Amino acid sequence: MIQIDGPLRVAAAVHKAGAAPGDPAPYAGEDSFTFVRVQVTDADGVTGDGFTGRFCAAEVAHLLNGAVADALSGPGPMPDLSRKLNPRAMTGVVVSALSALDVALWDLAGKRAGKSVAALLGAARPSAPVDVTCGFPALDLDALVAACADEIAGGAHGVKVLVAAKGRSVAEDVARVAAVRAAIGDGAALIADANCGWDLDSAMAFARGAADLNLAFLEEPVRGNDRHALAALAAERIVPLGAGQMEQSAERFDLLAGAGVAVIQPNAVFAGGITAAVDAARAAEAAGCAVSPAGGWDLVNLHWMCGAMTMGAVELHRAQGRIARLLMGSPPEMAGGMLVASDAPGLGLSPDEEALAACRVI
Repeated sequence: MIQIDGPLRVAAAVHKAGAAPGDPAPYAGEDSFTFVRVQVTDADGVTGDGFTGRFCAAEVAHLLNGAVADALSGPGPMPDLSRKLNPRAMTGVVVSALSALDVALWDLAGKRAGKSVAALLGAARPSAPVDVTCGFPALDLDALVAACADEIAGGAHGVKVLVAAKGRSVAEDVARVAAVRAAIGDGAALIADANCGWDLDSAMAFARGAADLNLAFLEEPVRGNDRHALAALAAERIVPLGAGQMEQSAERFDLLAGAGVAVIQPNAVFAGGITAAVDAARAAEAAGCAVSPAGGWDLVNLHWMCGAMTMGAVELHRAQGRIARLLMGSPPEMAGGMLVASDAPGLGLSPDEEALAACRVI
């Protein structure tokens, strides 16, 4: 975790972003737009913003407002919060809280230095290619094809189609992905994302059915990212695999790489923060894997991908537009298939405080 001397004031809240006309229908329920925001303020009144997702949001906010706030309230160097709060390296609420905290500390550090987070991390590149998640389960076939084709026409590096939705067969998913491939041509990256929705047999059936579709990779095909099932699927060498968007320990990322996962996908708002995501990404590259964060939150992940990594695409999740609007009135748009990391101090956010107050639930 990045270190900033105290005293630091910590305040966390839970928000639920509302929809606007034109927003995609939620595929994981309205709770998927719940998130935790933590603000960390230094003695000079400079504030950094950090975030994590919906899982156990109330408990995460409680921990941040309680034990974490108490630990950072004194002057001098920060305590080792991982050792203090999580000495056995468990995953769950503690890591989610520390993820949000680390993101906020990086934002704060950038604002104090007058530099973007990407610049603090080394400014490895100014921008990253974009894979757009737009192929949502609620779309019928024509709408699915149109949505994906529009993104590619608009310059996206690739598109992501969600599969393994409840009530849809493997054969139907193969047909949907095949229709998208026919529409976007062979040159664009095409990713199928199962969101850990299949058992091994179903994942194997999809991989075989989609073997000729030139998938960039099949994302999180099996339940729980079970490493034994992933290893069995990877051993068939039918399609590259991706996984890791909500993993929360270095050991788990290492296990995924060891299981033959070709694309490791750390997301800073879940993985332990920007610091942990960069560490996981560098370890993945050293193991011969590609890196491409997933699970949304491009406003955070773009910075470490541009600051610390020279390769790899960033996911732009269209369903998260309603959250992005709250945090950055005009989120960056693609230009030539790339997203440019803001050069404003910190993460370059401009939170709509009135709208955030209106959608605060805790």
